[in-house]
Amino acid sequence: WQAGVDILCLGGTKNGSAVGDAVVFFNRRLAHEFDYRCKQAGQLASKMRYLSAPWVGMLQNGVWLKHAAHANAMAALMHELLSPVEGIEILFPRQANSVFVEMPKSLIRYLHDLGWKFYAFIGEKGCRLMCSWDTTPEDVRSFVKDLKEGLQSTSGQS
Repeated sequence: WQAGVDILCLGGTKNGSAVGDAVVFFNRRLAHEFDYRCKQAGQLASKMRYLSAPWVGMLQNGVWLKHAAHANAMAALMHELLSPVEGIEILFPRQANSVFVEMPKSLIRYLHDLGWKFYAFIGEKGCRLMCSWDTTPEDVRSFVKDLKEGLQSTSGQS
Protein backbone atom coordinates (compact mmCIF):
# COMPACT_ATOMS: atom_id res chain seq x y z
CA TRP A 1 0.00 0.00 0.00
CA GLN A 2 2.82 2.43 0.73
CA ALA A 3 4.42 1.59 -2.61
CA GLY A 4 1.15 1.90 -4.52
CA VAL A 5 0.47 -1.83 -4.57
CA ASP A 6 -3.20 -2.82 -4.45
CA ILE A 7 -2.79 -6.61 -4.22
CA LEU A 8 0.20 -8.69 -3.11
CA CYS A 9 0.58 -12.41 -3.73
CA LEU A 10 3.14 -14.28 -1.64
CA GLY A 11 4.24 -17.74 -2.76
CA GLY A 12 4.22 -20.15 0.16
CA THR A 13 6.31 -22.95 -1.28
CA LYS A 14 8.99 -20.49 -2.42
CA ASN A 15 9.25 -19.40 1.20
CA GLY A 16 9.42 -22.82 2.84
CA SER A 17 5.75 -23.69 3.31
CA ALA A 18 4.53 -27.10 2.19
CA VAL A 19 1.56 -25.67 0.31
CA GLY A 20 -0.46 -22.51 -0.20
CA ASP A 21 -0.06 -18.92 -1.27
CA ALA A 22 -1.25 -15.77 0.47
CA VAL A 23 -3.13 -12.98 -1.26
CA VAL A 24 -3.14 -9.66 0.59
CA PHE A 25 -5.55 -6.92 -0.51
CA PHE A 26 -4.43 -3.42 0.44
CA ASN A 27 -7.38 -2.01 -1.48
CA ARG A 28 -10.41 -3.66 0.17
CA ARG A 29 -12.65 -2.66 -2.73
CA LEU A 30 -10.73 -5.07 -4.97
CA ALA A 31 -11.33 -7.93 -2.52
CA HIS A 32 -15.08 -7.81 -3.15
CA GLU A 33 -16.28 -11.38 -3.77
CA PHE A 34 -12.72 -12.77 -3.85
CA ASP A 35 -13.69 -15.51 -1.38
CA TYR A 36 -16.64 -16.47 -3.58
CA ARG A 37 -14.44 -16.56 -6.69
CA CYS A 38 -11.91 -18.79 -4.93
CA LYS A 39 -14.66 -21.18 -3.86
CA GLN A 40 -16.13 -21.29 -7.38
CA ALA A 41 -12.65 -22.07 -8.77
CA GLY A 42 -12.21 -24.99 -6.36
CA GLN A 43 -9.63 -23.16 -4.26
CA LEU A 44 -11.34 -23.70 -0.91
CA ALA A 45 -9.91 -26.55 1.13
CA SER A 46 -12.21 -28.00 3.76
CA LYS A 47 -9.52 -27.55 6.41
CA MET A 48 -8.21 -24.17 5.26
CA ARG A 49 -6.85 -23.43 8.73
CA TYR A 50 -4.19 -26.10 8.18
CA LEU A 51 -3.05 -24.34 5.03
CA SER A 52 -3.17 -20.94 6.71
CA ALA A 53 -1.35 -21.84 9.95
CA PRO A 54 2.20 -21.88 8.49
CA TRP A 55 1.70 -18.29 7.38
CA VAL A 56 1.52 -17.16 11.00
CA GLY A 57 5.03 -18.46 11.57
CA MET A 58 6.35 -17.13 8.29
CA LEU A 59 4.94 -13.64 8.80
CA GLN A 60 6.16 -13.33 12.38
CA ASN A 61 9.66 -11.95 12.81
CA GLY A 62 10.13 -11.45 9.07
CA VAL A 63 10.91 -15.10 8.29
CA TRP A 64 9.22 -14.84 4.88
CA LEU A 65 11.31 -11.79 4.04
CA LYS A 66 14.52 -13.55 5.09
CA HIS A 67 13.63 -16.55 2.89
CA ALA A 68 12.63 -14.34 -0.05
CA ALA A 69 15.82 -12.27 0.23
CA HIS A 70 17.87 -15.47 0.20
CA ALA A 71 16.07 -16.80 -2.90
CA ASN A 72 16.60 -13.45 -4.63
CA ALA A 73 20.30 -13.47 -3.70
CA MET A 74 20.72 -16.96 -5.17
CA ALA A 75 19.04 -15.82 -8.40
CA ALA A 76 21.38 -12.81 -8.46
CA LEU A 77 24.34 -15.20 -8.17
CA MET A 78 22.90 -17.37 -10.95
CA HIS A 79 22.45 -14.29 -13.16
CA GLU A 80 25.98 -13.11 -12.41
CA LEU A 81 27.53 -16.50 -13.24
CA LEU A 82 25.46 -17.07 -16.39
CA SER A 83 25.75 -13.58 -17.91
CA PRO A 84 29.25 -14.02 -19.36
CA VAL A 85 28.63 -17.57 -20.65
CA GLU A 86 28.75 -17.75 -24.46
CA GLY A 87 25.79 -19.66 -25.85
CA ILE A 88 23.44 -18.57 -23.06
CA GLU A 89 21.23 -15.54 -23.53
CA ILE A 90 19.66 -13.82 -20.54
CA LEU A 91 16.14 -13.00 -21.76
CA PHE A 92 14.98 -10.51 -19.12
CA PRO A 93 16.52 -8.49 -16.30
CA ARG A 94 16.51 -10.45 -13.04
CA GLN A 95 13.94 -8.92 -10.71
CA ALA A 96 13.28 -11.60 -8.11
CA ASN A 97 14.10 -15.27 -7.58
CA SER A 98 14.05 -16.31 -11.23
CA VAL A 99 16.42 -16.08 -14.17
CA PHE A 100 15.04 -16.46 -17.69
CA VAL A 101 17.53 -17.73 -20.26
CA GLU A 102 17.66 -19.11 -23.75
CA MET A 103 19.87 -22.12 -24.37
CA PRO A 104 20.22 -24.81 -27.04
CA LYS A 105 17.65 -27.63 -26.88
CA SER A 106 20.49 -30.17 -26.66
CA LEU A 107 21.76 -28.42 -23.53
CA ILE A 108 18.27 -28.43 -22.00
CA ARG A 109 18.10 -32.21 -22.56
CA TYR A 110 21.62 -32.64 -21.17
CA LEU A 111 20.80 -30.77 -17.96
CA HIS A 112 17.47 -32.57 -17.54
CA ASP A 113 19.29 -35.90 -17.99
CA LEU A 114 21.62 -34.90 -15.16
CA GLY A 115 18.58 -34.39 -12.94
CA TRP A 116 18.28 -30.61 -12.99
CA LYS A 117 14.65 -29.52 -12.82
CA PHE A 118 13.52 -26.38 -14.63
CA TYR A 119 10.84 -25.37 -17.10
CA ALA A 120 11.58 -24.99 -20.78
CA PHE A 121 8.56 -23.21 -22.19
CA ILE A 122 9.38 -19.85 -23.72
CA GLY A 123 9.58 -20.76 -27.39
CA GLU A 124 11.74 -23.79 -28.05
CA LYS A 125 14.80 -22.76 -26.08
CA GLY A 126 13.58 -20.43 -23.33
CA CYS A 127 13.95 -21.62 -19.76
CA ARG A 128 12.87 -20.40 -16.34
CA LEU A 129 15.48 -21.06 -13.66
CA MET A 130 14.06 -20.66 -10.16
CA CYS A 131 15.81 -20.27 -6.82
CA SER A 132 14.05 -20.82 -3.50
CA TRP A 133 14.52 -20.49 0.23
CA ASP A 134 16.70 -23.62 0.29
CA THR A 135 18.86 -23.02 -2.80
CA THR A 136 22.52 -22.86 -1.78
CA PRO A 137 25.43 -21.09 -3.48
CA GLU A 138 26.86 -24.58 -4.04
CA ASP A 139 23.65 -25.56 -5.89
CA VAL A 140 23.97 -22.54 -8.17
CA ARG A 141 27.68 -23.11 -8.83
CA SER A 142 27.09 -26.81 -9.49
CA PHE A 143 24.31 -26.01 -11.97
CA VAL A 144 26.47 -23.47 -13.81
CA LYS A 145 29.39 -25.93 -13.87
CA ASP A 146 27.17 -28.63 -15.40
CA LEU A 147 25.75 -26.09 -17.84
CA LYS A 148 29.22 -25.07 -19.03
CA GLU A 149 30.28 -28.72 -19.38
CA GLY A 150 27.07 -29.41 -21.27
CA LEU A 151 27.70 -26.51 -23.63
CA GLN A 152 31.05 -28.02 -24.58
CA SER A 153 29.80 -31.58 -24.95
CA THR A 154 26.68 -30.61 -26.92
CA SER A 155 28.22 -27.88 -29.10
CA GLY A 156 27.09 -28.20 -32.68
CA GLN A 157 23.83 -29.91 -31.68
CA SER A 158 20.51 -28.09 -31.71
